Amino acid sequence: MKSFEETGVLFEWFRLSDPFPGAGKPGYETALTNYQKLLEASVQTTPILIENNNAQFRKTQVFERGNWLVKGKEVAPAVPAVFNPLPTNAPNNRMGLALWLTDQRNPLTSRTFVNRIWEQLFGTGIVETLEDLGTQGTTPTHPELLNWMSYQFMTKDAWSIKKLVRRIVLSATYRQSSALTTEAYKKDPYNRYYARGPRMRLSAEQIRDQALFISGVLSNKMYGPGVMPYQPDGIWNSPYNGAQWIQSKGEDQYRRALYTYWKRSAAYPSTVAFDGPGRQVCTARRIRTNTPLQALTLMNDPAYLDMTRKFAYKIMSAGKDLNAQISYGYQRATGQKISEKSLQVLLTLYNKSLASFKADKDRTCEMIGVMDEHNNPPTAAMVVVANAIMNLDEVITKY
Repeated sequence: MKSFEETGVLFEWFRLSDPFPGAGKPGYETALTNYQKLLEASVQTTPILIENNNAQFRKTQVFERGNWLVKGKEVAPAVPAVFNPLPTNAPNNRMGLALWLTDQRNPLTSRTFVNRIWEQLFGTGIVETLEDLGTQGTTPTHPELLNWMSYQFMTKDAWSIKKLVRRIVLSATYRQSSALTTEAYKKDPYNRYYARGPRMRLSAEQIRDQALFISGVLSNKMYGPGVMPYQPDGIWNSPYNGAQWIQSKGEDQYRRALYTYWKRSAAYPSTVAFDGPGRQVCTARRIRTNTPLQALTLMNDPAYLDMTRKFAYKIMSAGKDLNAQISYGYQRATGQKISEKSLQVLLTLYNKSLASFKADKDRTCEMIGVMDEHNNPPTAAMVVVANAIMNLDEVITKY
């Protein structure tokens, strides 16, 4: 097949409402095969929507009193008159709208984006209501700071998100300790004035990804279709087409939460427990909650139990000394050295669990889940310790 450069022919848009023409004529099968290959070709770039050509634009008219049967004057694409106009020579289409959104005379885009990045790093935006950055929302706690950062983002950073994040995380405000004193709590319980560093629970996806990393099974595989990690039968169903949740195998079941298959009407359960939004409606801001279901998910969800077992195996491979093993596991999960008090608590938990599993082989098998070299009381007891470590506030909270 010849290229566009050779033929000068380019299909911009086409539609066949009838069966592929030419049946029974010479070359029909070859043409049909090539047509099917074009439709099913693997595109290496990200597909995007394109606008219709001018001949296909429809007229848009105002509906009188909202009645679509009574059409008023014809209107053209434009931006609200209360705002600044489109940039000079900008077309009245999506390209023009994009130029208008990023124009320096329209700082609202920059302010909104900076506020969202700030919320991801600090837990709360400079304007708390991310979904309403206007007169109906809350007022900014530091308006001058928001204005300055927005201007820097548009001009000096040239809309570079990496530079914006770098500026925030290297600031003295962000790098403060998150330790809370009684006096600071009385003066500013919600840390609106940033006298201390941010402290917040990780998002649903971050909690899963971190658990995968701590347990040593996180897959670094990039791109590709969604995957289906473990999920009990009966939770996910598709009554319209009879589709089934088929658990992914190998490293695919340990891919980042970004790749978890997500049906609009049936989200992955563990993400819902941690305030992952459904897809039935648009969610402009996630609200963090603290419920017993979250602890129960980390302790009992089979997917997290599987990660906990892998974590326990990793802990036991760190050495033969029990104290060293537990210390290694704690530091790997929290990034901090374990205190003597915490070490003694976990040692006590291990010894009690070990005694219980030695007295009940069935419970040992249930905790390990498989019949292999790991099916023994010491490993089962270490799984209990690993489970406790994975449930610590220090693990699921950003300090």
